[in-house]
Amino acid sequence: MTTQIEIRLDVPYGGGPDGKLCNDVYLPASPGPHPALICFHGGAWARGSHRQYQEWGPWLAARGYALVAVDYRLSKDVSPSWPGVHEDIRRALRWLLAEAPALHVDPARLGLVGDSAGGHMAALLALEDWVRPHLRAVVGVYGIYDLLDWWEVTQARKDDPVGALMGRTPAEAPEDYRRFSPRQGVEAEGVPPGVPYLIIHGEQDPIVHHNQSERFIAALRAAGAPVETLFMPGAGHSWFTYLPNEPDRRRVDQEPNLTVAPVLLDFLQRNLASGTGDS
Repeated sequence: MTTQIEIRLDVPYGGGPDGKLCNDVYLPASPGPHPALICFHGGAWARGSHRQYQEWGPWLAARGYALVAVDYRLSKDVSPSWPGVHEDIRRALRWLLAEAPALHVDPARLGLVGDSAGGHMAALLALEDWVRPHLRAVVGVYGIYDLLDWWEVTQARKDDPVGALMGRTPAEAPEDYRRFSPRQGVEAEGVPPGVPYLIIHGEQDPIVHHNQSERFIAALRAAGAPVETLFMPGAGHSWFTYLPNEPDRRRVDQEPNLTVAPVLLDFLQRNLASGTGDS
């Protein structure tokens, strides 16, 4: 296991309306080339930051995986983030591919990781044809995979997260909602050939019900994707990533992540570790 790592915080990648959004980059110290994970944080597309991966970044880099945590534009009361947020995550991935030699990253061993709203974006990005030559694994943690369904579920909330994201209701923009929903994308267009998925969800999640993952898993399997699952008894929401002073969030050495970590690492080792360089 690699023990030394390099951390580069707030590296500009050109995202956002003003082109000033940044990535946090965590790199193994050994020469590589290393497999890479590009990670998208949760926060209902309206909150959070790339700093939420401050625990997983060093932990995975110490085990041979480069990790890039992406900051993307957020929805505001007067400004929906779609479709610009999707352009941000595409730009972040293109940045990683362009910088792969300098970062000692193997561009053919890429994994996409996301939690909650970030799981939605990771799953959506995985379906794009230009991503497929680079993609070896997808990890979604309590993700939102069906916008139409979650829009209905969250109509009782004052913040209307899906409406704030899209700027319109499903009745006003039904095709946009379908196009921006990973589950509908899988059902309509299939999945990346041979790319495995690891879908993780808490069984007591009060914010994103685990049926979002269950229905996405069913769609993935119907489309022929290899899928592994981990449903965590008693686990709620927000625990996968970490920020200080937010009690729902957990470090890697705390449960539920203490249980998740070896499962995640085994999944990554089986699907990303083999390649031309050391990992």
